[in-house]
Amino acid sequence: MVCRPGHVAVGNTPLGAELEHKHTSDLLDALVSQVPDRPVDLDWLLGHLDRRSFGLILLMLGLLVIIPGVATVATIILLFPAVEMMFGRTGPTFPAFLSKREFDFSRFRRFTVRIRPALTAIERITKPRWSARRDTTDRLVGILVFVLALTAMWPLPLVNVIPGFLIAVVAIAYLQEDGALLLAVAVPAIAWIASFAWTVWASAGAIMRWIA
Repeated sequence: MVCRPGHVAVGNTPLGAELEHKHTSDLLDALVSQVPDRPVDLDWLLGHLDRRSFGLILLMLGLLVIIPGVATVATIILLFPAVEMMFGRTGPTFPAFLSKREFDFSRFRRFTVRIRPALTAIERITKPRWSARRDTTDRLVGILVFVLALTAMWPLPLVNVIPGFLIAVVAIAYLQEDGALLLAVAVPAIAWIASFAWTVWASAGAIMRWIA
């Protein structure tokens, strides 16, 4: 079975032309509709995605980063496709201890229903407008997602929500091939990273002064 980038497979048949001009939310709905009523692992997910489809993988993992209970594992998994994009790989690979980790996607299904209005609102303003080579964009997206994922690991309540949301919007821009949206979301993403770095630096300084 061969699927083109960004396509979801239904059984053994890719959604090809039917989804070629549809929005990211339609791609996400098509995938979520296939999830069985039982925990599934990352291998199942990759088996139902085109392995070159970094965008959908980033979107799903970014949304999972927002959900309590699976955020930590999703954040760790997210680092792998980000690194693959940074190095110009064509598809993500995961170690067995992560690819066999099961998720209860029933929570994710309910979450996608709640956020669909926000997704469609973002999609209304998107359109294809790349201004850089695809391989260059892949590397920049990989770097941005990698750093955002690192900030989501900070052990404070709800600190994962902002980077998870930003990663999801980056994934939508990537899937919709909207360079303008990608640049627009990069501004708050960089601001978040800078504020996070300052917080970590200030906290480390306070701890060192307390120890001294």
